[in-house]
Amino acid sequence: MRIVLDTNIYISAAITSGLSQEILELASTTSLFTLLTSEEILDELKEKLLSKFGRSENIVGVFIKRIKKIAEVIEINQKVYLIKRDPDDNKILECALSGKADLIVTSDQDLIKLKTFRGIGIVHPRTLSWTFPEYFKKRK
Repeated sequence: MRIVLDTNIYISAAITSGLSQEILELASTTSLFTLLTSEEILDELKEKLLSKFGRSENIVGVFIKRIKKIAEVIEINQKVYLIKRDPDDNKILECALSGKADLIVTSDQDLIKLKTFRGIGIVHPRTLSWTFPEYFKKRK
């Protein structure tokens, strides 16, 4: 299964422990799915971790390097202009489309309410954990 994680999932994994961190860990330790990302997603991630969350260049650099090690970095070959309220969300759809993803995992309601995009499922991280319960820690 080919999965694109939204920037909000990476941010959550970088700043807190929990489900988002588990998803990254699964990508690096199992063959359950192939993680897809793009330079555009990584640029947004870097910018937000530095400016909005005050992380240091060094810590952000190490985190991005880790992602590049476990993910396939997709070159965007199709532009999307579907999401008007937050056009940055379109880069997630572009990566999924260009990388022939099966699934997008996001906490973003603009994306979740689409449910699918050109045959690509869009789910919340909790839905991913419910779909593959044997891979995720039990949460109370």
